[in-house]
Amino acid sequence: MSDAMRDQLLKTGLVDEKQVKKARSEQHKGKKKTKKPKKAAPPAAEPTAAEQRQAEQAERSRRKNEERQARAARKALTAQLRELVNSNLYPVPSGNDAEDYHFQQGGRIRSLPVTPALRRQLADGRAAIAGLDHRPEAGFRLVPRETADRIRERDPQWPLVIPAEEAADSEPAADDPYADYVVPDDLMW
Repeated sequence: MSDAMRDQLLKTGLVDEKQVKKARSEQHKGKKKTKKPKKAAPPAAEPTAAEQRQAEQAERSRRKNEERQARAARKALTAQLRELVNSNLYPVPSGNDAEDYHFQQGGRIRSLPVTPALRRQLADGRAAIAGLDHRPEAGFRLVPRETADRIRERDPQWPLVIPAEEAADSEPAADDPYADYVVPDDLMW
């Protein structure tokens, strides 16, 4: 409403001051609502060099984070398996009771001191030989078969020797001249 018209309406008494102020505020609010919308930025056809660098850096960072998490998971699994082996070890015999038990692991012949009772358990499949670590140099110890099975479930690469399994899996070759001769599992070398 224009000033001249407002003055005329006030003089004639058709409107009072309150109504004029109310009309003015509504007019002002209406102008605020109908403001022109901001122009949207045109979509960029190609990412800029800075955006490409930032995307490459984010990808590199993501890969490094995944590698770090994988290393931490492997380290935790190795520690868990070491603890499993160390908590279920058979005692190492010493003195006159001990006799060497020879086994093959990783293409090498290794030996471990055992008692005659432990030798029978190895032959029956109730005991197994487990590495103390992923590295064979760390040594081997005797553990119950259940422990060896739990280790194999968690990490098939862990150094394990189960003589009863190896004897069952090994079948003589067709042209083996000694196929008729059975070698006992508990044979001492």
